[in-house]
Amino acid sequence: MKPVEVKNFKLYTTAVISIEWKKELLNVNLDLALMLKMMEIEGLTKKDIERYSEAGQPIPFKKVTLLLFVEDDKPGQYYTDESFCEDDDPTVFYVEVRGER
Repeated sequence: MKPVEVKNFKLYTTAVISIEWKKELLNVNLDLALMLKMMEIEGLTKKDIERYSEAGQPIPFKKVTLLLFVEDDKPGQYYTDESFCEDDDPTVFYVEVRGER
């Protein structure tokens, strides 16, 4: 394979991130600002994040509370994106970040 250099691009930070809660994986919609807020609340440093990333481990959160919003007793709001096959379309929970400082 040949590498391709990418310069002068725009980064869209809204992403589908998975959280493990009660032994279940939930897809949540978090942008970069919310993720940074979560890390600040939790007291995580850049080195902490790098250590989890290098070890391939999920990042544990004990101080952050996520509020999940569901619609009409459905398991969650649905995210539609052309990059997903219809069968793979994940359930996405839109969240608000709260926590202890």
